[in-house]
Amino acid sequence: MLTLRSDEASLADARDLVGAFLAEHCPAVDASAVKTVISELITNAIRHTSGSWSLTATLADGVFVVGVHDSSSSPPVPRPGVPDGSGGWGMHIISRLARRMEVTLTAQGKTVTVQWPVTGDRI
Repeated sequence: MLTLRSDEASLADARDLVGAFLAEHCPAVDASAVKTVISELITNAIRHTSGSWSLTATLADGVFVVGVHDSSSSPPVPRPGVPDGSGGWGMHIISRLARRMEVTLTAQGKTVTVQWPVTGDRI
């Protein structure tokens, strides 16, 4: 298991450390897709909440799971992407690149969990 918090790691650190975790534990998972999803999840936490986040990455029962927790208890809502770069693409990107996404709401915020199956073939 890999655990990171925004007070000790940057978005770039999160991408790099998860990439290293994947290379060691499940190289068949598309690291580029995972890093892109992590970027979107953490960017959403920074843009739409107090800015603090935590990330966990685990491998269990043939599934690679990443969870990003932030302080907002509002679920993410897909919105139309705007070509000028001002946003709206994150949830669409995540839904295309992750095999599964779930949102768990708590009194302390929410956790967005994404999953990828780990197989012998690159996915």
